[in-house]
Amino acid sequence: MSEELGEKPVTGTQSIDRACDLLIRVMNSEDPQTLSELVAATGLAKGTTSRILSALERSGLIARSAVGGFESGPVLNQFAVRGGAYTALIGSLTPAMERIADITHETVSLAVTGHTGIDNIAQVEGSYLLGSRNWVGESVPSHCSAAGKVLIAFGGATVPSTLAPRTTETITDFSVLDSHVRKAREVGYAVIRNELEQGLIAVAIPVLGANGKAIAALSVSGPAERITPGDELHIAQLMRRELNQVQGLQQEGAA
Repeated sequence: MSEELGEKPVTGTQSIDRACDLLIRVMNSEDPQTLSELVAATGLAKGTTSRILSALERSGLIARSAVGGFESGPVLNQFAVRGGAYTALIGSLTPAMERIADITHETVSLAVTGHTGIDNIAQVEGSYLLGSRNWVGESVPSHCSAAGKVLIAFGGATVPSTLAPRTTETITDFSVLDSHVRKAREVGYAVIRNELEQGLIAVAIPVLGANGKAIAALSVSGPAERITPGDELHIAQLMRRELNQVQGLQQEGAA
């Protein structure tokens, strides 16, 4: 049955209209909207509303918030920083990226959530001859990138439906990925070691928006022989310090 008992069958256009109505209500709300609130606001049957919300969630247009309810999803959040905002975001963080690269001598990257993975939008090269390659313009799977893990941890991306292996050390178990994401949320940064490419290490921190959710991720990457497990915390702290300094100056300038 396409509709619940007692409801009239709807056309394809009506289904689209209903989905658009629900999406707009979620986008325009300051707080996450619960299923019950959306049912009451639209007058749709609970089952119909739930099916439409599930479809919107699968597409990445909406997502379930940590405290319950529905809010804008990673696809919409991605477009929220596009259309010139990418340029502004890159411009505002480039000074911090350059200082981090000067101190660590490693490659520093800026990434956002894309439609099929994590999109790298800016990079500052380190001074080592042997370093990470240029990732700008490339999309990588979220489950095997440090930026992806930290974006998932701080509400900027959702867990992918499949965990395809890239190396023998790629996480392919959802429970293991969940433990990495929970740890990233607890300590404030995420790490990959040999998970995207053999020998590649990366440490990433979230760039948080006004709503406290990640709009981007800042990362340092390099070969395993230079970035040891003992370096990870120091690199994360350095990135956080430089990011806080840049954001603090921006807030002073806006005051």
